[in-house]
Amino acid sequence: MFKKKIALFNQSVKNKEEALALLANEFIKAGVVEDNFLEGILQREEAFPTGLELNKMGVAIPHTDSEYVKENQLGFMTLDKPVIFKFMGDASQDIEVSIIFMLALKEAESQIEMLSKLMDLFMFDEVMEALKTVDNYDGFDEIINKSGLLD
Repeated sequence: MFKKKIALFNQSVKNKEEALALLANEFIKAGVVEDNFLEGILQREEAFPTGLELNKMGVAIPHTDSEYVKENQLGFMTLDKPVIFKFMGDASQDIEVSIIFMLALKEAESQIEMLSKLMDLFMFDEVMEALKTVDNYDGFDEIINKSGLLD
């Protein structure tokens, strides 16, 4: 799911829209999504927020419909300072997000399966702490592979 190695570390952004644009543009540059992928991400995030509050940090898992996707890909981003996302279960609640996993998946079943795997990953505080502080792709890849959860 990380074959194009889309990962950005310790990024400085003003808000979630800037963060999503930065990450979505990496997907576009890699050729795995349509040019209007960001538009789809923003529309879906507005209708169905993806912010989650974990024990020690906020995470977002933005994704959109398969019509915007050419090939399956997962993207990762850490932020130097959290930005506000809306809570997945209640859009009236704000979540300070420091880690973003962006999904580009062609099949609905793949989306459900990947969301489930990510939820499993989020349960491991030590893995999430390591992901929050990693600053290069090799380190990121090692953490993900060692967890065994996103095979």
